[in-house]
Amino acid sequence: MSNIRIHKFFPVPVFEQRLENYKDLNPQLENFIYDLKKNNPEGQKRSNAGGWHSPFFNINESEPVKKLISSFTKSLPEIMTEHMGWRINKDKITILDMWSVVNKKNTFNVQHSHPNSLLSAAYYVKAKKNSGNIKFFDPKEMKTMYHPPIQKFNEISAEIIKIEPEEGKLLLFPSYLNHAVEENLSDEDRIVISFNLVC
Repeated sequence: MSNIRIHKFFPVPVFEQRLENYKDLNPQLENFIYDLKKNNPEGQKRSNAGGWHSPFFNINESEPVKKLISSFTKSLPEIMTEHMGWRINKDKITILDMWSVVNKKNTFNVQHSHPNSLLSAAYYVKAKKNSGNIKFFDPKEMKTMYHPPIQKFNEISAEIIKIEPEEGKLLLFPSYLNHAVEENLSDEDRIVISFNLVC
């Protein structure tokens, strides 16, 4: 029996939860997003490669967006204090910006991060099978520069972790964590809402 002990230092968390009201909420959000797209078909050019990136939401003017926010705000203090270990004033948790990306077939998002914020999020409004996994990249750059071929994939050897999108799923992660979205291979749009948090 081996006497090797493993200390796993500096883990990077990705928090996942399924919003309880997503079946009622998502059709409202989808209509809101398609209305934005109709009024601003050009959108913005950010990490989107062929997909449509909305202008930033005015979160106080949309009832579906307000419903979305109220669905996850109670969990934010727990994530920030209990899990991240930060000392914060929960009344000062603020959504810095919020937007949507609509990826039609064969579009994707290139690798990027969200500077000048603490936590970032992806909430899946519409995500069919093969619509594009989100990929997270190991932030320890020195580790990825040189290593032998990987024989066993685990949380220590992995350089990229993929999570399959599911409607109603909310992912929260440190904003410094580089991520990308794979090509949408389905025949339907993939719709995500993203936002950044500060406090």
